[in-house]
Amino acid sequence: MRTGINRQFRLAVRPIGDIKESDFEYREEPIPSPADGEVLVRTIYLSLDPTNRIWMSDMPQYMPPVEIGQVMRGIVTGVVEEFKNLNFQPGDLVSGLLG
Repeated sequence: MRTGINRQFRLAVRPIGDIKESDFEYREEPIPSPADGEVLVRTIYLSLDPTNRIWMSDMPQYMPPVEIGQVMRGIVTGVVEEFKNLNFQPGDLVSGLLG
């Protein structure tokens, strides 16, 4: 394990009506080292959009909803910090749908 803290917001319950702080659980966990084929990305930009509200529901949608207890996802721009994937190097800028 790396040293450092991974700060996470996990979905605690499916929101009803307006979103409340109690709909989420905030956790701090050690930052894991990447496994084979993975990279460790430090988030520098996180986009939270109206679609996040849809992902919190269990209604049919274009992708699976965020499950209770899972880290909320968003569109991220980040920097590769560590890698075990030869397609990436430390310092590479990446973007994608990440938790």
